[in-house]
Amino acid sequence: MPKEELGGMFGNVALLDIASMHPSSIENMKMFGPYTDRFSEIKQARIAIKHGDFDKARGMLDGALAKSLEPGEDPKALASALKIVINSVYGLTSAKFPNKFNDVNNGANDRNKDNKVAKRGALFMISLKHKVQEMGYTVVHIKTDSIKIADADEDIIAFVNDYGKQYGYTFEHEATYDKLCIVNKSTYIAHSIWGDHAGEWTATGLQFQVPYVFKSLFSHEPIALSDLCETKSATSALYLDFNEGLPEDEHRYSFVGKVSSFCPVKPGTGGGLLMRQSGEDTYAAATGTKGYRWKEASIIRDEGLEDQIDRSYYDNLCNEAIETISQYGDFDWFVGDDRYISPNPKSNELIEKELT
Repeated sequence: MPKEELGGMFGNVALLDIASMHPSSIENMKMFGPYTDRFSEIKQARIAIKHGDFDKARGMLDGALAKSLEPGEDPKALASALKIVINSVYGLTSAKFPNKFNDVNNGANDRNKDNKVAKRGALFMISLKHKVQEMGYTVVHIKTDSIKIADADEDIIAFVNDYGKQYGYTFEHEATYDKLCIVNKSTYIAHSIWGDHAGEWTATGLQFQVPYVFKSLFSHEPIALSDLCETKSATSALYLDFNEGLPEDEHRYSFVGKVSSFCPVKPGTGGGLLMRQSGEDTYAAATGTKGYRWKEASIIRDEGLEDQIDRSYYDNLCNEAIETISQYGDFDWFVGDDRYISPNPKSNELIEKELT
């Protein structure tokens, strides 16, 4: 039976996401008794607005939303507001302090005991993963409310939808990635071929999200000055050590603050080593800065010193990203225009259908 992959390069990956998982669990568990239907209607109204079905939304909640859906109003803002309300209600059911949504009594949460709402969803996703694997498909990635399946076809998408309905969950086919490289559960880079962001790259995890790396290797957008700046922070304090040209054991520390934006600069341009205070009179290199000299980004910007920026810092980050992806396949193919051909003919048929 195929396993959930923790690292690899995959194609024709379907991203299937549950619409409002925890609120749907609350619905199906009838957590608010006779008031559950009202909560459910708020959830359904938000989904209707999200999908542009404004006529349906206007007729819900006794017409309370109609005025906010008139021409000139912002339906996206309304959908976001309803999402906040819905998620806040769920959050209150699991809160440790007493409130009208959890019935905390003497420290015991009688309504959402042991956060059974979240546990219901988690158990469902584990069950779904095993079912998908038993059918011979590879689960590339699974999260709280979504699953990514490699070489997906209409059969497995229909199965996931039907399986979700058995437990009161509605899946949405958010995207199909023709190419996806996953490093671990929190880091992947993918190119969407179908969905709201078709033709775009998406990244999770710091390594691929660094703007210079993302733009240089994947999106090929122009590099802006802000992409050549790094925000650094310390719980103690940050200092720049302007010791260039001084004897080895001499330092010239200049206090910066606890957080600021910096640019790596070329040697000989007046930059300092970026240090954090580690003790009363001791200092250590700030995370990710060792081996380079730095200036505050505001000085680079205000004085027009962009030519002093040491791009080798960012080029090294790009090389590291390329090396990471190359562990799982050919990097040039991954970022190139050559199509992925699935060993599953039905998966290729689905892609052709999505592209037409």
